[in-house]
Amino acid sequence: MVNWPTLEMDELAAEFEGRMGFYVEDLESGSTHQYCAAERFPTASVCKICVMVELFGQVAAGTRSLDDRHCLIGAFSGHGSGALKWALDSPELSLRDYCRLMVSISDNMATDLLIDLLGLELINRRMETLGYPNLHTGANMTRFHYTMTDMADAPGSVANDQLMAERSKAKGIDHSSASFADDPANNIAAPGEMGALLGRLCRGEIFNAEISAQMIDMLRLCVDRRMVPHYLKAGVETAHKIGSSGRIKADVGIVFLPAGPLVIAAFALAGRDGVDGAEPIARLTRLAVEALSPQSLKEVQA
Repeated sequence: MVNWPTLEMDELAAEFEGRMGFYVEDLESGSTHQYCAAERFPTASVCKICVMVELFGQVAAGTRSLDDRHCLIGAFSGHGSGALKWALDSPELSLRDYCRLMVSISDNMATDLLIDLLGLELINRRMETLGYPNLHTGANMTRFHYTMTDMADAPGSVANDQLMAERSKAKGIDHSSASFADDPANNIAAPGEMGALLGRLCRGEIFNAEISAQMIDMLRLCVDRRMVPHYLKAGVETAHKIGSSGRIKADVGIVFLPAGPLVIAAFALAGRDGVDGAEPIARLTRLAVEALSPQSLKEVQA
């Protein structure tokens, strides 16, 4: 069994100014530690893992191919992260490349195209079938962002992106909206269920070993190093997906340590502006890694 620093990990979450929950598991021994892991948290872009799983599920069933090509056409917002919003024309990409953009740089337009093709109902049914009813995707990224300024039903467009920006500047973001709530209209997750999904993915148990490995390879593409990878040495491999939108911070994934894979699923919802959950998630990862493979950590300057 792992000698987790449970007191320090729990204090870190309890002292966060807001709400924080996490699940960690050493896949080699099966030893776990968790805090508020059954509670549901807003995910921001972590919901894109559920989209990816449904895409690969349809590929496994033979109803789609990653080589299928689709034009980026739809009522999608260009707000937030991604590269496709800068395209002047409607690019035509494979589903593989849309997924790569969704995971690597968290491209919101790629995500919304995939959600349109796959269907929210099927994404959620997949999670329920796998045994994870609290991994729920209630909105595409357009609706998620527009809801923050009371524009939930507006179609994505350049004009509505501008209107959202104007409303945000004039009145601020509505932190009482569904986008920040444990609400089925939102994208939400329980840390324990997300951790369990990632563990099964690492063991090759989602669809089959080959497809599970392909999804892990997608998660290896994530370029953001603010949270789970922050205190890791450069050579330590991670396969993860971050979520970051204002007061919402999350990072979930697998850290490949010499002692074996470590699963981390951590979510933080700040109680006010100016409180950033990224650093507590990075410190939580540091504590977990230190218990298994301290040589995998960067030296912290005093």
